Amino acid sequence: MTPQADGSFQYRYDPARSESVLARTVVDDAIQAAAGRKTVVPTSSRASSEPGARYIDFLIPGLLGMNLMNSGMWGIGFAIVDMRQRKLLKRFVASPMRRSDFLLALASSRLALMLIELALLLGFGVLAFHMRVLGSWISILLISTVGALCFGGVGLLTASRAQKIETVSGLINVVMMPMWIFSGVFFSYERFPAVIQPLIKALPLTALNDALRATVLEGASLTTQGTRLLVLCLWGVLSYFLALRWFRWT
Repeated sequence: MTPQADGSFQYRYDPARSESVLARTVVDDAIQAAAGRKTVVPTSSRASSEPGARYIDFLIPGLLGMNLMNSGMWGIGFAIVDMRQRKLLKRFVASPMRRSDFLLALASSRLALMLIELALLLGFGVLAFHMRVLGSWISILLISTVGALCFGGVGLLTASRAQKIETVSGLINVVMMPMWIFSGVFFSYERFPAVIQPLIKALPLTALNDALRATVLEGASLTTQGTRLLVLCLWGVLSYFLALRWFRWT
């Protein structure tokens, strides 16, 4: 709200956001009530929409991060347990292929699907909702690659010893459920109590979503996302290391 020289007021708000429209109505009602409602205070409105301020702008990077997690966890987890159930992994034991090569190949196979998800989700946001991508596409691609490899490693670890599809399904849900709730996919995790904020920020999906939103919506450079990328790398490397030690062919 900006006072004008003629005694009127000008409201600046985003008409696409319901809370902005409500705030404009409440403030105008308070001003008119203060004037006694006998002489209406003249007002005018000016639409003001900041880049990335809409809910859809917040949502799409979160959906991208969630899909990268889902494809890494479900795609790799189901593939490994399915091969184990069909006794295909036993055949790999007799081959000269190393365990590390096999697991790394599975994790990196998610990269092809990542490119499709990235193009579809961001492309849909740009075309359907006119979302502005302020950051570098190369930075977005690199962050998504690190995220896909990270969750590929977590998926490998989850399925490293599971014998049945039902078992790995339960394990994957246990791992992903906290991130669905706390990692800010559909709403900001800042609404949770401050005491658990460090734990939330340590989750890999939180780091991925924050890095994607900062790059896509704010135009942040890749170098400013070093801490978040480090969190993803630590989760990925540790998961892959443990999966390599605990993995069973049968």
